[in-house]
Amino acid sequence: MRPALGRMAAVLRGTTTIVGVVAALLGAGGPVTWGWLAPALGIVVSWTLVYVVVAWRHGLRSWLVAADLLAMATLGVALGHLVPVAAARGTVNWIGLVAGMAVVADQLGGLPAVSIPCAFLVAAGYVAGARLAHLSYGGALGEAQLFLAMAAVAAAAIAVALRAERAAVRAFAELGEARAVAAVVTARRDAERAQLRMVHNGPLTTLTMALHAGDRDRHLGAVLQARAAATLEALQDIRGGSNTGADSGARQVRLDERLANVASWYQMRLRIAAGLRPCLVPAEIAAAFAAGAAEALENAARHAGVADAAIDLANDDGLVTVTVTDRGRGFDVTRPARQGFGLREDLIGRMAAVGGTAVVRSVPGAGTAVCLQWLCR
Repeated sequence: MRPALGRMAAVLRGTTTIVGVVAALLGAGGPVTWGWLAPALGIVVSWTLVYVVVAWRHGLRSWLVAADLLAMATLGVALGHLVPVAAARGTVNWIGLVAGMAVVADQLGGLPAVSIPCAFLVAAGYVAGARLAHLSYGGALGEAQLFLAMAAVAAAAIAVALRAERAAVRAFAELGEARAVAAVVTARRDAERAQLRMVHNGPLTTLTMALHAGDRDRHLGAVLQARAAATLEALQDIRGGSNTGADSGARQVRLDERLANVASWYQMRLRIAAGLRPCLVPAEIAAAFAAGAAEALENAARHAGVADAAIDLANDDGLVTVTVTDRGRGFDVTRPARQGFGLREDLIGRMAAVGGTAVVRSVPGAGTAVCLQWLCR
């Protein structure tokens, strides 16, 4: 606000000086001689230029306000030499005009400790100049009182405005701090959810497969070993700092191969029809697709009540789509109780974290379809 107020003061002072010079030229004559008027106008115009430049570029400084009002007090003392007696109470009293506006404009700096005492000097100089010129004491005193009243009102208004500005700055600072704290909390929550996704889709799923293994699952050992190796690798990544950073996420991997490995984990429990076209994606995208597909197949194996499922991969103009379907018993996706952690996080949450989408379509008795998509930009 202070730079804006400084520019406002510069405009007021510059405009008032132009009007004051015109009024001085119109009121010239009689006891007012050019020997006094011409130097006074030259000094006023030169000082106003300095004032306007400094106030516009740097705002109102204490020294600028003090110098300006002291200059106005000096003009007031020379009132009798610069304004005709007949015009002292008229519209061509250019000193009254310039001094009055200076008293108001200099309050815009919000420096009452400087501007108010100097305003009293302006009033005193004006009264002294009127007495030296043998003008009406009552009229000069009224003009001086008007100067002081204008200064007091302007100073009070600026004090209120600056206090409101300080309150707004504090509010914005507190808002910024609150947003920073919220960002930290969100990042921490995202990290916790990522680790929970890894635990849910890794150790818990592996243990579940082992728990449901029977005598007929003699070949499940190799699948469990592969699944355990993948889980161990994920745990080591977390211990080492989330994959190795941005380079790991930017590395291109074969998504079809990752999905083929996922499908192989469930071959002992499901007959999986795989339609996997070759596709390269960043490593973090492949990990999200693999986790989502694993969760979909795990749900099919545990809840669908059928032994068949399908997984398909397509890449149409950069839109990568992975679809996992079964013709099992299905469920009502609108029921919150059916939206467990795996559905929320390993499907929807994990894909959202990498800028993708996950949609689950299911109807009781008509099977389930999980569609995972990511657009390569």
